[in-house]
Amino acid sequence: MVAPIVQPGQTIYSDPINALVQPHVQASVGSFNVPSGGSTYTAVAFTSTLSGNTASMWSVSQPTRLIAPTAGVYLIHGGVIWAAALGAADARGEIRANGSGTPAPGTRVSTQRGSTGNMQATATGTVTLAAGGYIELYLNTQSGSTIAATTTLGITRISAT
Repeated sequence: MVAPIVQPGQTIYSDPINALVQPHVQASVGSFNVPSGGSTYTAVAFTSTLSGNTASMWSVSQPTRLIAPTAGVYLIHGGVIWAAALGAADARGEIRANGSGTPAPGTRVSTQRGSTGNMQATATGTVTLAAGGYIELYLNTQSGSTIAATTTLGITRISAT
């Protein structure tokens, strides 16, 4: 492909350039309280975005959801820091798609087993979403008390379907 030539004085509009950048968002929450409970998972409510180029991908009105503006395969990226001591208990996370009660195929959040605090887990994977589809991050701990977690989660479209 021949590189486009821009002539002196020519106006370059941002829409064609912005269309080359895939839609993405990275949401975060500084401290989210996860109640203790055997198999009870709690959806993380994010409070802000760290970065993004499509405003419709996260909203305060639906703080748990990262929404796909267009159909495609999305890369999942983020992490969880379990700030408090877990003792000998486990702390886990699941990425779920479109309101499912089970983890989305192709996604992973590592389990943290027992710690003295400030342990990290990584959220990764890929998921295929229709336009308007969404993902959520659910956390669980069996520590016997509420545990605070610092969390980020993002999605970036890596291909159209």
